[in-house]
Amino acid sequence: MVVRNWREAAPSIVHDFGIDYKLLKGQADQDPMQGHCCMQGMLYVAYAMLQEGKAYEAHAHGDHEEVYYIISGRGTMEVGQEARKVRDGDAIYIPAGAVHSIANRGDGFLVFLAFSSQVGDGGPHQGLLSEPTKSGPQKVQG
Repeated sequence: MVVRNWREAAPSIVHDFGIDYKLLKGQADQDPMQGHCCMQGMLYVAYAMLQEGKAYEAHAHGDHEEVYYIISGRGTMEVGQEARKVRDGDAIYIPAGAVHSIANRGDGFLVFLAFSSQVGDGGPHQGLLSEPTKSGPQKVQG
């Protein structure tokens, strides 16, 4: 059994204003010699904290999709051309290749879990990129 508390993970600064704790790793980072590098179907699970009044710059990941799950706080999430307010309890899907950013609009840290899975190495989405539109996600041949 693998159990890892965020307090056991080394923090890293991400997107200038976030603190990221990679709880579990896998896929490209899978390593049987490191217990927390155990996942085959996911790239990572991270516990993330974004400073009050700050935002991640708009960016994209061509090789993996993500899901953010908001634990506490409130903010604004942008995926493609769509922006929405988010708060505790919200889960946000971010397709591979989609430009996205998150901003903290509340008091204190915006705390969330980030789940990621590689899709560019022969996985079920090989050759596809999802690009959000005003009518929702649209699959486009790569």
